[in-house]
Amino acid sequence: MASELRASLAAWLVVVLGVSGCAGSLRKYPLREPLWNDPDRQAIDRAPKKYYSPFAWDAANHTLFRPVSRFFAVDPAGEAVNVNALDEVPDSSWFTNRVGRFPLPVDAAAIGACSKRAPSQRDPWVIIRAKPNGFNPGFFVEIEGQKYLMKFDGTEEGTRPTAADVIGTRIFHAAGYFVPCNRIVFFERKLLTIGNGARGENSRGEKAPLTESDVERVLAKALRLTDGRYRASVSQFIEGTPLGPWTYEGTRADDPNDVIPHEDRRELRGMYALAAWLGYYDSREQNTMASFVQASGGGYVRHYMLDVGNVFGSVWDPPLLGRRITHAYYLDFPYLFEDFVTLGARQRPWDRLRFGPTGKQFGYYDVTEFDPDAFRPGYPNPAFVRRSERDSAWMARIVSRISERHIRSIVAEAQLAPAHEKRLLEVVFGRRKKLLSRFLSRLSPLGAPRVDGDGLCLEDLGILAGVVPANERTYSYRAFTGDRLTPASVTNVGLTRGHFACVTLPAVPGASRTEPGYVVVDLGAARATGEAAFPARIHLYHLGDGGYRVVGLERPYDWAPPEG
Repeated sequence: MASELRASLAAWLVVVLGVSGCAGSLRKYPLREPLWNDPDRQAIDRAPKKYYSPFAWDAANHTLFRPVSRFFAVDPAGEAVNVNALDEVPDSSWFTNRVGRFPLPVDAAAIGACSKRAPSQRDPWVIIRAKPNGFNPGFFVEIEGQKYLMKFDGTEEGTRPTAADVIGTRIFHAAGYFVPCNRIVFFERKLLTIGNGARGENSRGEKAPLTESDVERVLAKALRLTDGRYRASVSQFIEGTPLGPWTYEGTRADDPNDVIPHEDRRELRGMYALAAWLGYYDSREQNTMASFVQASGGGYVRHYMLDVGNVFGSVWDPPLLGRRITHAYYLDFPYLFEDFVTLGARQRPWDRLRFGPTGKQFGYYDVTEFDPDAFRPGYPNPAFVRRSERDSAWMARIVSRISERHIRSIVAEAQLAPAHEKRLLEVVFGRRKKLLSRFLSRLSPLGAPRVDGDGLCLEDLGILAGVVPANERTYSYRAFTGDRLTPASVTNVGLTRGHFACVTLPAVPGASRTEPGYVVVDLGAARATGEAAFPARIHLYHLGDGGYRVVGLERPYDWAPPEG
């Protein structure tokens, strides 16, 4: 059963590989709808084994052992393989197309993964156990039969930790990832009660019954409001049976649905751009969770991003380490070597960083020193290391659709002080503009092709996101028809219907529903200043009186014409 399932998924992978990858010679796309559903959610009869990920080993492996092995191995990265004919990622157990493919209402962005009402405060919140690890104190609690992880802000960084927890999960959710429902709550101490059998850790790290004094010790580290209430974030337990973290490389041997090496999945490679934007330096496997969810005939493994709260800056001791976060790995051998050779003479971004107007609230999260190409998490992430320009551009197209209205509604859910909210929005918007200016400028920023009569229109995501003024945008257009891809005469391209670039398609003589003609269109977008991205290459069939049908989209790395 498992081997048959793996074989069928491998066959699907071959199909995907046949319609994706880099450009160079003509590949005639089949006349069919692009694949939008990855078949990796087929039911299996039993859950895979649980996986434990020790932090020390994961850090050592990706900081030292893996880079050394890659240095001596022939390991060309290549392109992501789970990409459909439109250069997009299908829905799967890892990712669901949301704002990147469909309009996302502003209120839906604010709700995120939350579907149920906020936790009631009519009955006591029962502490099940103390939170055993992590930067901020907390508890596992049960409220009306639903389990939550409760985390507090601590006393160093103001309300950043809980705010980041809520905002980060909603942005990841809008982008398409599976995340828990995280909310801000305010409550009085009397609401907490210790459940029967609740356990914590004593001073020697041993499991011991949880006491009132243990609860008080945790609360003493938490930020308390002037009215005596506590502020916390509560993260609702995810659906299914937790199996432990998933990895950013390899596959799971006991999951027959898992056939694509994780480091070659675009949603994991492209996450680099999202992490860079938000300053998500803690992008490691310990902050993920695989869960076995029920399905007809058994279940399947769903892959969650479990903790994306380490965003928007972080205060460390010593301060120099805090300034290096997101600019260098914890142990960054290339930088260490450069500093050794230059005797430390070269100035780095962290040498110039200082707290912003909100002080420790958002640490060193800033716009001025942000370089979208230079972001580094705490230690090397295998998927990030293998990313290509196409992977980052894919995520940039998604971020371009997360509008300022979306972001404002999401940030409002964190219930920050007005001055703090204003500062955070300034930095988030500034970094977003830098990110999109970079990753929508080399490969084509045009997407979502649609046919209207004999016209073809594509969205200009640079204009949509506000990084390119419409009056500065210019376009170039060329078309090729037939099996030999003969250059066709074309009319001028224009910006119509807001941010859409539209062209008139050439006819293929003799084309019909039974004998369709092949059409390839290159549509380029540039700025009046001369900056030009490579073209979007759209593949279509001309069906005669049946009109045209889009079957593929490529983003070449050059302007070489397609080869017939």
